[in-house]
Amino acid sequence: MLNKLKKLFMKKEKMQTLEEANGEAIREDFKVYEEQMKAQEESEAAAENIDSVPEPDDSTVSVVDGATEIVPTEEELNQMNNPADVDPDYLEYSAEAVGYQDRKNQWEMYRLITTYLQADEDGELEILDFGCGRGDFDRFYNTEFPGQELDYVGVDMNQQIIEAGKNAYNDEVDLRCMDWFNLPKDLKQDWVINVNSNNLRYDADTTKTDVEYLQNTIHAMYRHANKGIVLMLSTGLGHADGLINFEPSSLLQWAIKEFGIVTLDHSLGGDLFAIIIYKN
Repeated sequence: MLNKLKKLFMKKEKMQTLEEANGEAIREDFKVYEEQMKAQEESEAAAENIDSVPEPDDSTVSVVDGATEIVPTEEELNQMNNPADVDPDYLEYSAEAVGYQDRKNQWEMYRLITTYLQADEDGELEILDFGCGRGDFDRFYNTEFPGQELDYVGVDMNQQIIEAGKNAYNDEVDLRCMDWFNLPKDLKQDWVINVNSNNLRYDADTTKTDVEYLQNTIHAMYRHANKGIVLMLSTGLGHADGLINFEPSSLLQWAIKEFGIVTLDHSLGGDLFAIIIYKN
């Protein structure tokens, strides 16, 4: 009888253990079920939020990874294309207004040009600047070489930019709005420079190619120089997009045949070179 009771007790205890184990398993299953339901609800909510995102209007354009690029309004486009209309100081002080990325880039170009120039016996440097813009070279030189004399004349066909230079420098720089092909014969300086002005065309003469226009410019510079001329030009081998590009070797051969003593410096960078022509 005792053994029978003992067996019954053990059976009951085993069943209780099984029930507890089963209950724990059921609770775990329910917990997993709850987590799955929660994840599904979050997923559905996210999907609803995506569907509720408003479509971009006419002022935006969808791009990669869900980002948007703002399309400028007509007024904003006008401001970007005509910065002088909204910034009265733009023409007078901006490096971009005279064709440079920034002031640092502009000053670097001027530093390169000065390495080819020589002052006279009295230490004075005479410059005639073709395509001078605002005449910034004058202020650059006086800033970089204080105490050295500079006799500077700048010519440019753009009346607006000449006026901006006169305003910026209080008429202290000799700036003249003139066509460099029609300068007075007696206007001569030791050195005639042209810093990137032939990388763009400002004339309306469609009968001359870019190379012919450059060659005519070089002849005009040579006529007004006592010692020599220096031009900075683009080759198009780097990042000079949108500029007129010239082939250095063919230009060098032409210049040697025309003028004799010529130096070409192609160490300035991938897309720039300088040509220096000395007077006999």
